[in-house]
Amino acid sequence: MAVVFLLARAALAARDVDSCPALPAEQMRAELTALRQRRNSGGGHDFQQLYEVTTELEQKMKIFYGVNDTEDQVAVPCVAKEVLPRPGNLHGIKSHAYYVGAIRSAHRNVFAESALQSIVASEWYHPGLTAKPVWCVENCALPLARRLDAHAAALSAELRRFWAHADLKDHLKGVGEHTTGFDRLIAGNGTWVDVRLWRGRAFHRELCRRHFRVTCSLIEASPEVWTNPWSHVLISVLLPGSWVPFHQGHTNGQLTYHFAALLPEDGAAELAVLEGSDAAEGGRRLTHPEETTVSWRLGRTLVFDDSFTHAVRYRGHASGGAGSMWAGSGRPPRLLLLTRAWHPELGAAERRGLRELIRRGGEEQPEGYEMLPLPSHW
Repeated sequence: MAVVFLLARAALAARDVDSCPALPAEQMRAELTALRQRRNSGGGHDFQQLYEVTTELEQKMKIFYGVNDTEDQVAVPCVAKEVLPRPGNLHGIKSHAYYVGAIRSAHRNVFAESALQSIVASEWYHPGLTAKPVWCVENCALPLARRLDAHAAALSAELRRFWAHADLKDHLKGVGEHTTGFDRLIAGNGTWVDVRLWRGRAFHRELCRRHFRVTCSLIEASPEVWTNPWSHVLISVLLPGSWVPFHQGHTNGQLTYHFAALLPEDGAAELAVLEGSDAAEGGRRLTHPEETTVSWRLGRTLVFDDSFTHAVRYRGHASGGAGSMWAGSGRPPRLLLLTRAWHPELGAAERRGLRELIRRGGEEQPEGYEMLPLPSHW
């Protein structure tokens, strides 16, 4: 794999790259969408075919978006005279073959082939999907948001009751313990914690039975959430004086839904997003000159694409630290139900193909969780 990569890069450097024929923007978008659908719908059963279509897609993305990086992981046969606007959540084009090969070389005999494919698949960019950082702040037309908003009173009551319940201490964890180690790296300062109810199609039996019957029933009725193998359902808590630096999620194949059950009245809790793909990322900054900010609405669902660079903060002074969270002191927390669901423009065949590929790498089923059976039409 490494030898093939080096030869391809040397060949690319040794010759002039001819210009591609000029294509209409709609034709470029249609070609990217068709290649994405072919790649995603295959389910990863034929890895050679997966490599071929993925390599073609990566080449076309570089050409059509005019992406010039220094890694040269993806050979580019020509340069487009006209290019598409680069989406703000396209942070780079990673070679599937290169990263599978790199992981295989670094961790020989550790990962099965299906696990390697699933690891790299989670980093795929899906061209052709509508790309906008914030889809809606309230009164969302998306079916899942409407479903959550229609049960706002019951959802809010469940979340608030649990916030005051003694069981909270047993399930509240620092961000990253329920998701990935990456999240621990961007936790920022202050207190950002969560309680996990679902991981993909696995739900916490006891929490759902004792505290979250309405919440878990709504999620079970929402296969766009739990058939998504990247998904989590969390109770996300941010305390005053806390901020999460600019970062971005791993895939644009899903949207994040925030149902707000408890908020400060002055709008001090806010989400900041950067729309430009060339905007500065990270840096552990609290603010950015190019940012746009939005605030949550109590009892309403905000939907955003976390593959855009974003930050979260609760301006003000800390209310006494984690020890006071269940003592009722200080200002109220930002208390949300966080869910992640498939991007609505990923078709059923793509969802099935992606899910099956990633599931071949293994599914997480923590102790105390129960798995829902997968529906045939999702």
